[in-house]
Amino acid sequence: MAVNFDSNVAQGVYNSNLTTQAEAKSDKSTLSTDDFWTLIAAELKYQDMSNPMDNAAMMEQITQMSSMSTMNSMATAISNFSTVINNLSSVTLTTYSTGLLGREVTVVTETDEKGNVVSTKKGIVTGVDLTGATSVYVDGKKYELSSIMAIGDVPKVDTDNSTDDKTDDKTDSEDKTEGSTETKPDTEK
Repeated sequence: MAVNFDSNVAQGVYNSNLTTQAEAKSDKSTLSTDDFWTLIAAELKYQDMSNPMDNAAMMEQITQMSSMSTMNSMATAISNFSTVINNLSSVTLTTYSTGLLGREVTVVTETDEKGNVVSTKKGIVTGVDLTGATSVYVDGKKYELSSIMAIGDVPKVDTDNSTDDKTDDKTDSEDKTEGSTETKPDTEK
């Protein structure tokens, strides 16, 4: 297969990579389960009949190999489970973000150095960017998905605690007069 290059540098890099790939060797420093069984069979085949292999030692080796095989299977299963969870998370995030298309959202436009919200913007999600970190476009401007504070028309939260204090005082006074059955007359009749 002929490969054409525009420069000698590219040709040199290609040749060095080709040489490295040709010299690659497989890793022979680890034993597989098949290698273990081959060794056990060889031990049994070539053992000294006057001094046979100890049954307890052989069972210990087989048990250790079985345990290692089980741990390898578990590690593979955990790795596969992790991959499934990551894929599921990605699908969920994609579904969530595309579900925002055409919806009104409130996004954070500025925060202070402590991370407190300084300003927000309300607008319609006009697009979703699924490359890299998922982000949305609100009225044509890109925002991270994590900057969305609200979806739809959410009423402002009342941060005035004075009404809570009055309610608590009223409750306390009602608790004190709980035993009395006195009612106030209706004067509007």
